[in-house]
Amino acid sequence: MPNSVSALPIAVPIVAGTAIKGLAANVMMRGVMQRHPNAFLVTLQSFGVTLPLTRSQAHIAEDIREGLAAQGRSPDCPLVLVGHSQGALAALRYALDNPTQVRHVFSIGCPWHGSVSAGFVSKSARRITGRNFAAGLRDMAPNSEFLTQLHQDIPAVADRVTNIYSTHEIFIRPYVSAHINVPGVSNVLIATEREYARHLRTFPDLDVDDVIHGRVTHAGEMNTPEVRSLVWRKVDDLSASIRLNRATPSRGGRSRPPASTG
Repeated sequence: MPNSVSALPIAVPIVAGTAIKGLAANVMMRGVMQRHPNAFLVTLQSFGVTLPLTRSQAHIAEDIREGLAAQGRSPDCPLVLVGHSQGALAALRYALDNPTQVRHVFSIGCPWHGSVSAGFVSKSARRITGRNFAAGLRDMAPNSEFLTQLHQDIPAVADRVTNIYSTHEIFIRPYVSAHINVPGVSNVLIATEREYARHLRTFPDLDVDDVIHGRVTHAGEMNTPEVRSLVWRKVDDLSASIRLNRATPSRGGRSRPPASTG
């Protein structure tokens, strides 16, 4: 069983994907959040549709501040960020902008190389309305300015990123467009044994660090028990490391004063 909020020095904001708010968010994320008291939900501004992802960063930061306050934590509490789909892109950007606070990022079902369907909807909306109505979706289109900048910046935090994706990514085609082929990033593939064997034959240059055996679609990734286990194991490991660091005596022989975590 997970530790209580007061026992763990790390909070776990979960950044939901496109159009995931309210009841939909609660249903989709229930399997994750109910199993750990340190987790709380973060959403994208304007459902991740009408405003660019860069504008969503301020909204995400505010959601995180409110979530930390609700748990009785300080604003600079260490974080393990979990992002799903478009929320994974936003979580990676937040980690790059806040490298001291974010200790690890789980990028799940992330359209790392873009989503063709998102690009199509964005272009269609612009053609119909005559304006950039779906800027958030445009940011997910292949080769968008947002993705290009993210690809350039990601090496700075690569060693603290776990990227999880499935062979059944409904909105990401081909599914390996969700693979983050950057040194330091740990890639985890969800696939049946047969699908994994085919992956190795078809994409020999896109090896993965771990495999979760099973058949899971994009919408079901967040509630997969093995995914939850990876997240909470990392939270427990990082929490133990933080406690050990605080308990280690300084050179003067006295224990270091505890850092503020809420």
